[in-house]
Amino acid sequence: MAATLAVVLAGFLHITFGISIFLAPRDGRCSPAPPVTSWIFSVAALLLAKDVTLYPKSYINLPYFFEFAVDTIGSLVMVELAVGVVWSSIEQLVHQVLRLILLFLGMKEETYFLLDFWLLLPLTTAFSYI
Repeated sequence: MAATLAVVLAGFLHITFGISIFLAPRDGRCSPAPPVTSWIFSVAALLLAKDVTLYPKSYINLPYFFEFAVDTIGSLVMVELAVGVVWSSIEQLVHQVLRLILLFLGMKEETYFLLDFWLLLPLTTAFSYI
């Protein structure tokens, strides 16, 4: 299990400051969905990182700083991959499918562009909890 303080530090760096060390951030956001859904997914990824053992047992005799550094960097990598690759793909897919369905059913583009934030809010929130 990763150190709690290391996971909290990785979450603080990623969620609050948006620091991305290992993956280059995309230009703009993945979709016009609200950012709260990516925050929910980030917290879920941090909880997963908390449960994974990142520091090998054979190096347990080294100072605690090394364990803390490995746990922080490993947690940051996990969160960046989860949010930057997995969640961004899910969010883009939901956005495109919703847009295709609503425009196919006859909604005007102007109306869709005015309401896309509010239409995506419940859908992406539901997907982030899954």
